[in-house]
Amino acid sequence: LGVNIGTILAGLGVIALIIGFGAESLIADVVTGMFILLDNQYNVGDIIEVGGFRGYVTEIGIRTTCVTDTGGNVKIINNSDMKNILNRSDQTSKAVCDFPVPYETDIESLEKKIPALLEEMYAKHQNLFKSTPKYLGVQALSSSSVDLKFIAEVGESDIYSGTRTLNHDLFVGMRKLGIECPFTQVDVHNK
Repeated sequence: LGVNIGTILAGLGVIALIIGFGAESLIADVVTGMFILLDNQYNVGDIIEVGGFRGYVTEIGIRTTCVTDTGGNVKIINNSDMKNILNRSDQTSKAVCDFPVPYETDIESLEKKIPALLEEMYAKHQNLFKSTPKYLGVQALSSSSVDLKFIAEVGESDIYSGTRTLNHDLFVGMRKLGIECPFTQVDVHNK
């Protein structure tokens, strides 16, 4: 027929190479997706963290996994990119608050009043806190305050509401004890 078979075969080889490179990620996604489904590493409804994104698994497919954060943002992740996953669903988390108090505060006197405040907080929020929040001590000596560290054990799904509640109740409770949050202060010295 007068057709150069060598050119056609070379063209087909290039096309096969392009398809092979394009299918490489698809094959990796599908194989990883099958292992995810078979290994049961996480399920729909679990709270996971992957690549700095934290949320609920809303869908697991052969090629992709959908994760939705608390703001309703949906991240679609290729299964081959699902590496270094933290499955947080069955774990207890800690709500943390570093509460600033003025340097003028009598810390020893305040520390005697803190247990009653924490017990009151726990009694009010037993559905949120798994146990009485804990006072860990002086966290830092900042430029304008002494920072006190508090933690409360909460379920992973309540980590954000637990932190907000801890912050709120500590602020209100400290005010009742006569402790105000300090403002940024600057000392000026004249010679």
